[in-house]
Amino acid sequence: MTSDDPAEASAAGDDQLLDSIGTAFSRLRRRTSSVPIGAPVARTDVRRDLLLAIVEESDGQLSVNAVAAAMGMERTAVSRLAGSCVSDGLVERVASQTDGRSITLRLTSRGHEVLANSRHQQRRAFEYITRDWDDGERLEFARLLHKYVAASNQHASD
Repeated sequence: MTSDDPAEASAAGDDQLLDSIGTAFSRLRRRTSSVPIGAPVARTDVRRDLLLAIVEESDGQLSVNAVAAAMGMERTAVSRLAGSCVSDGLVERVASQTDGRSITLRLTSRGHEVLANSRHQQRRAFEYITRDWDDGERLEFARLLHKYVAASNQHASD
């Protein structure tokens, strides 16, 4: 049975829209990395860039275990990824400032360069994908996305 009430029809459409958010996030992640703006982005590059961003945000205060938790990955997989980043000169292992027995990860200048390049590529992908949007739509989307990320960070620490 369908309703002739526009408010109910709108609410049903809103529910469908909200129910499809997870699918939209999955598609966004897959499609953004395949935008034709340069060399294709490999899955390992996506994980590497995530590791670099987490290490940068922590200001060199996170262990491999903490990075693994932040990435939602197994410690052994992150340990291998971190080892690869160390070998590539992107991060270095340093003694923790708070516990000398603990080892933390810190970005090298090369790691900062790679991360900056990745962010530049992400910006280019955003501009390519939204090339038909007006500036107001782009800025509003960016503001709302940052608001969403801030809220998710707040709830992650609850």
